Amino acid sequence: MLCSAFCFTIMAVCGSIIGTNLSWTTVAFFRIAPTFIFVVTIALIRKEKILVFSSLSLWLRSILGTVALLCTFYSLSRMNATDAVTISATTPIWVTLIMYIVFSDKVPSLFWLFVISTFLGIYLIEKPQFRGDFIPIFVAFLGAICAGSAMVSLSFCGFITPITVVSHYSAVALMITFCIFYLSKSDMPVFTEILEKYGVLLVVIGLSGTLGQIFLTYAYGTGKPQWISVTGLSQVVFTSLLEIILNRLKLNLELILGIVIVLTSIACVIMIRHDKNLAETT
Repeated sequence: MLCSAFCFTIMAVCGSIIGTNLSWTTVAFFRIAPTFIFVVTIALIRKEKILVFSSLSLWLRSILGTVALLCTFYSLSRMNATDAVTISATTPIWVTLIMYIVFSDKVPSLFWLFVISTFLGIYLIEKPQFRGDFIPIFVAFLGAICAGSAMVSLSFCGFITPITVVSHYSAVALMITFCIFYLSKSDMPVFTEILEKYGVLLVVIGLSGTLGQIFLTYAYGTGKPQWISVTGLSQVVFTSLLEIILNRLKLNLELILGIVIVLTSIACVIMIRHDKNLAETT
């Protein structure tokens, strides 16, 4: 999951550069298109299935994941990025609630303590203000809930290979985003213009997004969703550190404190899970 978070960090930073000049429908389509090309190529080389029609869990993962993708890019285009990132950080809370309500899968009390402390750390890093219209904020929360639901569904796709899961998701997402991209006539640049200006960045986005999805699929297919989702919040830390290196973000006391809190909380969550595994084997 840490590898997945790092890959998504590269994708997010490159996407933010592109996103300043393109509409959200365009960014959403060109975010998933390179991933589809990369992963389908890998699937064909490895002779693995691209689509699986018999798995409800896989379809839920793909459809809910696509909705989360669209909600994320819409909210990013309508509200402050720090607000959107902070709202998306609530995903582990929804994952845990869904696992408890639907599957009666409880977690230790300490887990909730470290989930809350992780969120507070992200709050210090991002410094959200939640200004603007209600609709983008609602859409951002909807995206976080759908992402959590998709991750829960993903945890039940363990018998399907990660390549097939990602190819299925990218195929569904590509078809849906293309329809929205095509029907959105306002501010829609031509393909050649986009490829000419952002071709290299799109390749990086596609490659990093593909690797991130494969790592993500493997993590959720072999681990407990609640613990994995919290570990995924390390992407906020990776993104902050990369933006500091790129001189897009200034280091300050609140940022340092937030990073320390997030990393410490994630480490504690991992240790809780590790201790629980030890107890189960003894």
